[in-house]
Amino acid sequence: MLNKVKFRSMNFSEIKFHNAGKQYIAITAVIIIAIISVFAVNILSQDYDTKVDVFNKSLSYEKENNYKKALEPLTSSYEANKNDYLFNMRLGWLYYLNKDYTNSIKYYNIAKNLEQFSIEPLLGLTLPYAAQEKWSEVKVQYENVLRMDKNNYTANLRLGQIYLSNKDYQNAKKYLETVHTSYPGEYEPNLSLGWTYYYFGDKVKAKELLTNALMLSPNDKLAKEGLDLIK
Repeated sequence: MLNKVKFRSMNFSEIKFHNAGKQYIAITAVIIIAIISVFAVNILSQDYDTKVDVFNKSLSYEKENNYKKALEPLTSSYEANKNDYLFNMRLGWLYYLNKDYTNSIKYYNIAKNLEQFSIEPLLGLTLPYAAQEKWSEVKVQYENVLRMDKNNYTANLRLGQIYLSNKDYQNAKKYLETVHTSYPGEYEPNLSLGWTYYYFGDKVKAKELLTNALMLSPNDKLAKEGLDLIK
């Protein structure tokens, strides 16, 4: 009987020891996780600080018009930030300023794939295409913008101006009227639509719009030229 009691007592002690061991392991695991979390937060904080520092350095060089130097902080840390939308947008812009249009297009496209509902990369892509006078590609990008935002100021204005320069006055009128309806107090819509109406032979409307353009841009050469033709 005594042996049985001793046996049961020993068994009880083992259980207590076993449970204490479990608690110790659990506490140790919590401490380890806490330590790892602190290190992880510190590492992430350093990463974010580095990212901000790199980006700001690039902006500073651009302000000095040193576009080549502005690329360096970004390209040197690109691998760690290749999925960052702002990094790719900025590289697209800086390569455009450096007249490296192939790379400009490359990074604007990467940005577009990262943020598929963003209009900014599409507008960015028009820059290197326009610099190479690839007007069909420019039109494609503006049309893509209008599929997402039918009243977009830049897309309607630039498409209208492209059609105006190509003497396609009907299409020019369509896009320029859209932008003028939304922005009747802006210089460029008044000027471009004024010239469009002039070519349509509507001198009354052309005079009104070109006068607006001259009010908004004193001594504007193009507005004066149009008004002189109407007199």
